[in-house]
Amino acid sequence: MKRCVAMLLSVLLLSGCSALPAEDRAFAVALGISENAGIWEISARVPVYQTGGGYLTLSAKGDSLGEGMALLNASAPMELHYGQLRLMVFSEGVARRESFPELLHALAARGEVRPQAALAVTSDNVLDVMDALEPATGSRLSKSLETLLKAREKTGTAAIVTLDEWQRMGKRQQAVLLNVAMEPEQSGQMQGMDATAGELSAQGAGKVQFSGGWMTNEAGKVQGSLSAAEMQLLALLKNDLHQGTLTLPEGTLTLLDAKSKLILEQDGILCKLRVQYSAASMTEEGMQAALIAALHGLTGKLSTAGCDALGMARKAMLGCTTMVDWRKLAWPERYPALMWRFVIQVEREA
Repeated sequence: MKRCVAMLLSVLLLSGCSALPAEDRAFAVALGISENAGIWEISARVPVYQTGGGYLTLSAKGDSLGEGMALLNASAPMELHYGQLRLMVFSEGVARRESFPELLHALAARGEVRPQAALAVTSDNVLDVMDALEPATGSRLSKSLETLLKAREKTGTAAIVTLDEWQRMGKRQQAVLLNVAMEPEQSGQMQGMDATAGELSAQGAGKVQFSGGWMTNEAGKVQGSLSAAEMQLLALLKNDLHQGTLTLPEGTLTLLDAKSKLILEQDGILCKLRVQYSAASMTEEGMQAALIAALHGLTGKLSTAGCDALGMARKAMLGCTTMVDWRKLAWPERYPALMWRFVIQVEREA
């Protein structure tokens, strides 16, 4: 596997030195990577450079990542370029590999790859997802993806982690990568929201839904998934969700304001959360109990996966004066054992 990654890196670095003019390049908007039984399949969603426009999916298979990338470039109508890349879609199998971080580092090492490209994982067929990526009427796919992903992040149902952000997180925080799925799952549909929100579709190719996420551990590989509702809870804890529709197992409510504070204690994490809401059948006591139960479920998943998505390692580092102290802390082993406590204040407005 290391040799495959090395081959990919060589291909990426060598082909990234091209100085071709823009009209001699095919700019990929999305890149897909999957592997099955030792065969790697690489795909790219590119504009059709002819009358009528539109988009097509180029794909190639190889015995290694490097071979697949080389054959993909050879299949393009002109040399592929990744300076306009908006989305990278990885199969769940690839994302669960120990070598997944090496793959991301190899892609980041290619100078022409747009560092603001969002990282996504799917349990569906990657080619199906790529084929379903179509722009909204009268717009470019790159713009459609940017608008759609910002909208999903605003609702809290998805978190957008770019290649650049993933690199900057390092060992201090683990990423929750965007989930992409063909046809929305019942668990991912948010009550009170437009059923088509966050979807792109191609005629005859089905719909692709952007919601939920995939947890990564300290080693950087995917360990499990979160639903759209659980992503909203995570956004609450991150202070990224203040208004909008919030969905809990007990019902849906209108969130007016929210503020969270996380405190790292000796043997646990204290979360202080203040929530103002309206338009809900739940009493303040019921809302408080529902939130505590849901947050315990979320943090239990994060702990089991070893996913420090809230960056508590950053707080732990403040108590370490040297790297020796940090190593002695053994954070990757300590984090899953920390107990979570919640102090929640809820206020319901008429």
